Amino acid sequence: MKLFSFSPGWRCLILLVGLAAQTVSAEQMDWYRFSVNEDQLQPVVDFSGLNRPITAADRVFIKQAHFYTTGTDKKPNTGDDKRLRFFGISLSAADNFPDEQGAVKLAKRLRRLGFNAVRLHHLDTTLSDDTDKPQGILTTGAYPSFNHEALRRLRLLIDACKSEGLYVNLNLHVGYAFRPAVDQVTPLFAGESMPFASQPMHMFEPRMQALQVEYAQQLLRRLQLNDDPVLAMVEINNESSLVGAWQRQQIDQLKGEYQRILQLQWQRWIQHQYGSIEQACAVWRSCSLPKKGGLLVTLQDRRILEQGDDWTLRAQDMLRRVFEKFHWTVPTALQRQHQLPDSGLGRRVIDFLRFLSESDKQYLELMKKTIRAEVGNLVPVAGTQAYYGGLLNVDSHAAMDYVDEHVYVDHYQFPGKDWDRNDWKIRDQSALKEGWSNLLSRAYYRDARKPFVISEFNQAYPNRQSAEIIPVMATLASMQDWDGLFFFQYGDVNLRDPAPDSFSLTGHSGQLVTTGLSSALFRQFQLQPNPELALVSLPANARLSLASQLESVNPAVYPGYLRANLQISEDAVMSRRIAMDFAALAQSKNQDVSNMVPTPELGAEVSVRAPGQQLLIQREQPQIWMQNLYSAVQLGVSDTANLSLKILNPQISGEGRKYATFLLGTRDGLPLKQSRRLLLVASGATTASQGPEGQAQAKKLIPYDGNMIWKTLEPDAGLTGKPSGPRDGVAPVWMERIVFQLFVPSAYPRIEIYPLDEKGARLPPLLKQNIQRVSGGFQVNFNQRTPWYEIVLSPAS
Repeated sequence: MKLFSFSPGWRCLILLVGLAAQTVSAEQMDWYRFSVNEDQLQPVVDFSGLNRPITAADRVFIKQAHFYTTGTDKKPNTGDDKRLRFFGISLSAADNFPDEQGAVKLAKRLRRLGFNAVRLHHLDTTLSDDTDKPQGILTTGAYPSFNHEALRRLRLLIDACKSEGLYVNLNLHVGYAFRPAVDQVTPLFAGESMPFASQPMHMFEPRMQALQVEYAQQLLRRLQLNDDPVLAMVEINNESSLVGAWQRQQIDQLKGEYQRILQLQWQRWIQHQYGSIEQACAVWRSCSLPKKGGLLVTLQDRRILEQGDDWTLRAQDMLRRVFEKFHWTVPTALQRQHQLPDSGLGRRVIDFLRFLSESDKQYLELMKKTIRAEVGNLVPVAGTQAYYGGLLNVDSHAAMDYVDEHVYVDHYQFPGKDWDRNDWKIRDQSALKEGWSNLLSRAYYRDARKPFVISEFNQAYPNRQSAEIIPVMATLASMQDWDGLFFFQYGDVNLRDPAPDSFSLTGHSGQLVTTGLSSALFRQFQLQPNPELALVSLPANARLSLASQLESVNPAVYPGYLRANLQISEDAVMSRRIAMDFAALAQSKNQDVSNMVPTPELGAEVSVRAPGQQLLIQREQPQIWMQNLYSAVQLGVSDTANLSLKILNPQISGEGRKYATFLLGTRDGLPLKQSRRLLLVASGATTASQGPEGQAQAKKLIPYDGNMIWKTLEPDAGLTGKPSGPRDGVAPVWMERIVFQLFVPSAYPRIEIYPLDEKGARLPPLLKQNIQRVSGGFQVNFNQRTPWYEIVLSPAS
């Protein structure tokens, strides 16, 4: 991206002006009450028709690096195979165990919203003996002791999903923390507590591994998922790997027997690789170190790769970090080197990373073998997410079937205690501005040989731009031809009056109104992928080097490598499909960039065209315009017309933020230009209520503890001592009113536009004074207190 050079003083002034503008616009927001009624959605906003009950013909398998169904012959790799994409949503903890009525209610809701998959997440995190309202799949007995009522309810939910055309993504180890005294695993020191999910011990302690094998066997058997086409995929291990644990200093924190177990495994690896510890220490030049270098390698030890023993290298490293911190272009003289050492202490670090990666591989392949024995060879299996292990997951996950990833925009920060309800902050950022580079960079973790899935994404409440995230991801995933998107998360189906609640979709009206059209865009392949493919090779030595530089926790490292060594940046994702050719050059000692395609020169506006569609991305301010045969999207700033777009080109009126999410889609199956029935969505910010019932007002976003850069919600009335209001809001729900002008192209002479209520039912039509017949269509003023409209076009009566 283009960098502008401002002095520190000017940068501060520009920042303060921008923050002042945000504060003013926040005060001018016009709020109205609007709670989407998910149980009574009317046909124009009901996307149930995208689904049908799952049968044996719908069994999922992998073909040509994508997901397919077997078709009516029930055989893979035959002529009736059909490609599909997953537009899914996560269910967490107790939300996986509704009663029978709640299961049917939930499955129907998700189908109406356009989803075709559910991710069964955090089944194992909460131990629950309750048979009335189980909170988890496991009891307080020795692992794995199953709560039979939870199992029964989960199977009821799976059956309800199957009837409504919703596939299942089953997660295995997510949150369970082993208990040494109960589970008879390796004990801890007195007074020491087991870390969340037993990370990273559960991946190398032998009894923990054996118990996970038993858990997977029993769960799959008790849920009767063998030969059941509803099971679309299995995730082995959520957000955890040994490589990722080392990069996050979790390996350094191992103590006692756990440290000894991993150290013995490391020493056995050394003996296998070198023949003896003496031969290894001679290569490492570590024979004078304790245990001749056979102790666990710490995160601090990796400094030798960048700093060596030379003060000039240390100074260069310090300067490079400054450039990376501020996202400045790193000068050539300071750029990171990626030559792996053949000897010395740096070689010891690299060998330790290889050991951890191979240990991850052994754990994952043990678990995959277990899954295969229970459900057969077709069900796709993933290990953990790309971010948790980074590029070395390519090697440890070689036998896994697809690549899985998580990505969030403007995730919560907790200055004090993690997940403190009344002390948290966000930046109120946009996915299209501050979060855009991170979203684009996910493309460089895609393996050309495998499907690519984002199994968690969100831009959580109370971020004011959060309505954009679902259509943003649907657009980006379509551009890149990805295979699955799973929103995190749905929430509690039993809430009487849902309201915005952290990551939950239910109650968040601003996001709910975007799901149907986004689903159709992605699942129906309405937006054709970028026509040009950039196949990028990244050899094993580069992956090891980047892992040693903490690529999975430092977001500047991998993009910096791509720019400096391959002349390709995140911007290439906007105009090309990106696929990493990890198989090529796997044994190469030297970099080979002959297969690279340099990033094209991109101006302020990027335009990608394919037959029947157009995609425009404005880089200087956050905007995306997209139009295809059946739908159109405009995301971000909307205050000036773009004359090159003829379908969806709204201009927000008034003195507000001029920032909104617009979607337009056909609802009669005809292309937009011939359609006579359209759904238009205009969504802005969403918030919960402040104050007692009957006097409730829209809850405000305020500076965090007086800091204008950070935001939080105003505290509840009477709450003192902490700076934040709770992230779980209370009804009624409020939405930001979007007043805008829009040209509706049409060859038909007559138009009627109906604002829609919370069910999507028609309200009185817009007055004729708001509609003007112009050449090629109609110019319309939209000014109602609703986020969606039905547009009906017809011949003259």
